[in-house]
Amino acid sequence: MPTKEPALHPSRMQVVPLLAQQFVKDYDAIMEEYQPAEQLAITEHLLQLLNLARQEEITTDMFWHQYREREEVLLSRYGKKLKPYIEKRFQVYFYYTEVLVEKAVYSTGVYNSLPPAEQGLTVNEIGQFLQVCHNVLDRARYHLYLKAEPESQGVSAIVLSLSAEELDKEATRYRQLLTIYYLLKAGFGIGHRNNGNISDVVRLAHLLTGVKLTNLQNSDIYKKYSKMPDHKTGEQLVADLKYIRPFFAALQLQNALAIIDNDIQAETKRFKK
Repeated sequence: MPTKEPALHPSRMQVVPLLAQQFVKDYDAIMEEYQPAEQLAITEHLLQLLNLARQEEITTDMFWHQYREREEVLLSRYGKKLKPYIEKRFQVYFYYTEVLVEKAVYSTGVYNSLPPAEQGLTVNEIGQFLQVCHNVLDRARYHLYLKAEPESQGVSAIVLSLSAEELDKEATRYRQLLTIYYLLKAGFGIGHRNNGNISDVVRLAHLLTGVKLTNLQNSDIYKKYSKMPDHKTGEQLVADLKYIRPFFAALQLQNALAIIDNDIQAETKRFKK
């Protein structure tokens, strides 16, 4: 005989703690599937989503638009490795009218027996839930940083060790473009090769580098950026990546760091073959 579904009907005061407990359970489960750098990136991602949901001025449509954009960036970065995260369906936690049954705080029978006003979270409960989850992930992020290997050389150490002339020499045009490339890719999911928008990106690069743009086809920036990040290869590319990395680390841009580290590892393997 099929087993009967348990009648899950906690008191209203238990709803937020039980839901937050399930969120943390899902989070802990996926952390076991990833390496430290990936754990940090996913934790940062979830914190960004929670912060987004807590913004009073954001509409539902705006939230889901930005949610999808951020998820697509994460998916494009990790591909099939993101499967454990996807399977936990974290998006359900933001469907406030259905989350209590979807995440088994209420059984289906109990949920259907409730009046519509009691099936979902109230505004106050939403705020409590988001705050609790944010606090938990904020502490988790702190402990992940405590476990991380220290940076071998911070931005301040690099700057202090170079004279003004040397700093100008080190901050080459290529490294500026490399920095722009990773900022756009990690922060906004903009990759000139797959988005087909290299001309627009090059115009932005001219603006940020202070180089006057006369003709795109004759632009040295255009020629370099069209090959990013492989305008250089081998040890030279790795050296440039290691040069720009501390600047991202100082700002705790974990998404960018994960991409840079992957590219350093891949390029190192390639030129050592």
